[in-house]
Amino acid sequence: MQWNRIKNVFILVFLLLNIYLFYQYNEKLKQSDVPLLEPHESTIEHQLELEDINIVDLPDDDLKETYISVNQRTFTKEEFKEISDVDGQQMMLINRSFIVSLFEKSHPIHSSDTNEDFEKLLEDEIPFAEEYEYWSWNKEANVLIFFQNKKERSVYFNQNGVVLVYLNNKDEAVFYTQTMLGETEQRQEEKSLIEPIKAVEILYETNELNSGDNITNVNIGFHTRVPLDGEQVFVPTWKVVVNEERDYFVNAIEGFVFAGDELEFLRDAIGLYIERLEGVEEDKQVMKEFILEQLNEKLDMITGGE
Repeated sequence: MQWNRIKNVFILVFLLLNIYLFYQYNEKLKQSDVPLLEPHESTIEHQLELEDINIVDLPDDDLKETYISVNQRTFTKEEFKEISDVDGQQMMLINRSFIVSLFEKSHPIHSSDTNEDFEKLLEDEIPFAEEYEYWSWNKEANVLIFFQNKKERSVYFNQNGVVLVYLNNKDEAVFYTQTMLGETEQRQEEKSLIEPIKAVEILYETNELNSGDNITNVNIGFHTRVPLDGEQVFVPTWKVVVNEERDYFVNAIEGFVFAGDELEFLRDAIGLYIERLEGVEEDKQVMKEFILEQLNEKLDMITGGE
């Protein structure tokens, strides 16, 4: 009996001590103006708020998608004869999949032109223009970039699905190169994509976002890690634009972050196109030599003449 009483006294003493310590702790927090965080306050939205990182309204659709596979589109002689029957252009088809076309009269491009103006140029001059969407005007190489769409979504940075329009030093469109992806095939059953806020959280956790950043656009497209010839596999990808100038790409199924370096893409694409041109015999030798000269100049602009 005596031991039970002693044990109960000890329990009571420790309970009172814990209450006292908890009271003291709360008082110190109040005195130092440090608020107690509720569990819901540790969300990514709260962390962004603390870092003064602003975010636009995010897509709220429950998107479902899966990996798709796509082959390079090739053209028969008859198909190419039909698409090349346009006024004001000299067009070449290389390896049945790579189109090079020289404008007989250059088209002036203006810094005040809008996306719609650029796409109007595409619509008027380039085959299958409705399948491409304006991406950017890369001023360092002076090239307009148009990415192909699949399932009404852009395919980002793929050498086999892009139109590049090359400008001279007067900002006039002189010629273009075009590659095209073919039909898509679904690889798996559709599954729910990670939410766009999760893509933002991944960028935050990998230190890609800085205090004061503004997340200005978030939308869905496709991306592939290795742009090979033949069949390629594309993954749904969130494109996150920061401060209207930095683009990040997050795998919308597994959460990996993809690279999206525009100059590196142009360097690799133009280098590949030079190889394709050099490796073929073509009766339009004067045109071929002019295009090769221009492409090599663009490559020098990107690499600094390395």
